[in-house]
Amino acid sequence: MMIAGDLTDIGANGINLSGGQRWRVSFARALYSRAGILILDDIFSAVDAHVGRQLFEDALTGELGVGRTRILVTHHVGLVLPKTSYAVILAQGTVQHAGSMEDLRRTDVLEELMKKEQESQKEEAKADEKIIDDTTNSALTKIFSNATERSNKFDNSETDVQGKSQPKKFTEDEKRETGAIKTAIYKEYFSTSGLWFWLPIIILFTFHQSIIMGRSWFIGVWTKSYKTESIQVPQLFHQQVTLSNTAVETQAASHDLHYYLGIYFGLSLVTCISGTLRYFMVYMRAIRASKELFEKLTYAVLRAPLRWLDTTPVGRVLNRFTADFAAIDSRLGSELGFLIYQMILLVSIIVAGLFVSPWMIIFAVTLLVLCAYITSTFLAGAREVKRLESNAKSPIFEQFGSALAGIGTIRAFDKADAYVERMFEMIDAHARAFWHIWLFNRWLALRLNWMGAVFAILVAAIIVFSGIEASLAGFALSFALQYSSAVTWTARNYANVELSMNAVERVNEYSKIPIEDQSATVKVPAAWPAEGRLEVSKLVAAYAPDLDPVLKGLSFVVEKNQRIGVVGRTGAGKSSLTLALFRFLEARSGSIYIDDIDVSKISLYDLRSRLAIIPQDPVLFSGTVRSNLDAFDSHTDAELYDALERVHLISSTGRTSRDETNTTSPTSGSATPTAPDLNSNIFRSLTSRISEGGLNLSQGQRQLLCLARAIVSRPKIMVLDEATSAVDMATDVLIQRSIREEFQDSTLIVIAHRLSTIVDFDRILVMDDGHAAEFDTPRKLMGMTKGVFKGMVEQSGEQAKLREIIEGVGEGRA
Repeated sequence: MMIAGDLTDIGANGINLSGGQRWRVSFARALYSRAGILILDDIFSAVDAHVGRQLFEDALTGELGVGRTRILVTHHVGLVLPKTSYAVILAQGTVQHAGSMEDLRRTDVLEELMKKEQESQKEEAKADEKIIDDTTNSALTKIFSNATERSNKFDNSETDVQGKSQPKKFTEDEKRETGAIKTAIYKEYFSTSGLWFWLPIIILFTFHQSIIMGRSWFIGVWTKSYKTESIQVPQLFHQQVTLSNTAVETQAASHDLHYYLGIYFGLSLVTCISGTLRYFMVYMRAIRASKELFEKLTYAVLRAPLRWLDTTPVGRVLNRFTADFAAIDSRLGSELGFLIYQMILLVSIIVAGLFVSPWMIIFAVTLLVLCAYITSTFLAGAREVKRLESNAKSPIFEQFGSALAGIGTIRAFDKADAYVERMFEMIDAHARAFWHIWLFNRWLALRLNWMGAVFAILVAAIIVFSGIEASLAGFALSFALQYSSAVTWTARNYANVELSMNAVERVNEYSKIPIEDQSATVKVPAAWPAEGRLEVSKLVAAYAPDLDPVLKGLSFVVEKNQRIGVVGRTGAGKSSLTLALFRFLEARSGSIYIDDIDVSKISLYDLRSRLAIIPQDPVLFSGTVRSNLDAFDSHTDAELYDALERVHLISSTGRTSRDETNTTSPTSGSATPTAPDLNSNIFRSLTSRISEGGLNLSQGQRQLLCLARAIVSRPKIMVLDEATSAVDMATDVLIQRSIREEFQDSTLIVIAHRLSTIVDFDRILVMDDGHAAEFDTPRKLMGMTKGVFKGMVEQSGEQAKLREIIEGVGEGRA
């Protein structure tokens, strides 16, 4: 089904594959390994009946599985028992029974397990023979021929210089700008920090520098207030010495020492206050800019379309939120303050030089032009290296996150060394770019310092050979040294600001991504939806504008409080339908009405807060059981415990239903512990910790907790996408009974691979290639001569059982 075959680009965590496709790719990876022992964790839970049987017949027990020890953990007992050699039955963390199938049959251990399968054994045997013959002769031949055709296609395309026939990449390379930082980036930063606040900051910096210069001028005034006199020095060491031209300073009579010290202290105090205040204001503006940029980025990313989130690796987003904001928070404000300081210092030195000798401007302009040329040359290369260095961080974040998430699989396949080596390669790539940035900095510093030294030497040579007076010569030499230092530091600080603005550029890029439409032209009533009537009319939707539609004119109507089962082959558009209901996929054409209101005209908040969905991959957050059930603390403990009881995570006594079964005597009703409770049930306390993603729970427990969360919210329309695929058959029956009891006044849309889950529903929607192939009651669908649903029932291995349920439901309704 994949366009590029085995060359199809897979996104992070298989995001562009369905649940069943991810399971099958993982299964194929295990089959293609050279391992003699395969350990498989319920590979049939995410695929529909006919695909599960094909996986069992053609893959697990087929040619690629022969000669290996295959250990399978599964709830699909009826599917695998006919070809099982050894069985282990677990309960409460202990082995109840283990042995060959013949031994277990003699001890009647399998009687209860097989009770539900006995009626369908004949049908299974017939289906087995039919599937084995059909698959061996036609299906496998078709698969191999398609694979060969795709392989030849892409092998031939490798010779195409243009690369036009190469498979399209799902995750594109990270983009980066070229050339100088655009004026719009500077405008964005200064506008978010408060543009008009920078004028007082510049004035304060100018005032501070003026005070410093004024203090130096006052020292000159203070010095001139003393007069010079020639005096007779008294006899020292019995010798009379007369110094005729010795200058001895005496205090002027007009002002005393405290007067001048007071003024000098006052100027110094103002200098300290203004020096502190100027950087305080700079950092306040920098923090404000960082906060505004962070809020804009967060707003855009959290409202980004589903396609953007799927095709953008998490590492790139984390790079913006961490490394780039570290530069904006920590460095950019300081560098801007230093740049303003150095520029004002440079101007003040030039002004002071003009008062003494206008000829100084010639040397000043010459040095300024040379330093500007060197800085521009430096920035032309350093900017691009800085962008490469920023991009090189993203794969490190992505690799680290994905390795942590899949550490179990990595260790199981003994690939830890390969991933460590891959991480080292990524760190080396970043280190190379980072090393070159510092190499560029040393290149700039060397040349700027060299230019400053040459400038000072030239000024000194002119002073020596021009024969100017000593006072002017001293000032000129002092000016040359200060000016060269100021020009050098101004150039370097400007270069630092330009490079740090790369972080603002990258944050601004993700802040400007297209987001979901947040507008609303229709205001929904507070009690909407009151009935839960759903009408889908000629719906056409795609994952991206440049992709083909996945829903192609889908139409059906769900009446108030009806239960609708959605079935179909993998890729038929079942999960895409749920995404379209919540407007994760916007309709190209057609419409969806809920209680006669077009969902495309209301706000996303109103739509998504009034509906509930339980996805196939359950989503939990780090926290407690309570925070996952009731994030906003709007329900009581009793309501939460009741929801946990409804999904059979606990019983009314605070124990699991399985606990209760094992510890209660069927005759006397007294509690007799027959099996130790080795696995403590964390759901007995609402304060029990849930790790990130719910990884401290099994897949089935995560699904049940999400189902309990939906029961707590009591929505009028609830969508279940394989919500119980990872739980055992017995628990699934109890869950389905609870769903029927709890949601009698709600509209249920259930996507299921187990036909027994939805075969007694009011209507069945059979999807095929984005269309509604069939939509009617189960009884009428079974009455069709060549119906798709009828064919799925016949291939499920539970034909007799399903027919009995359908007939019983039909008679009850009749």
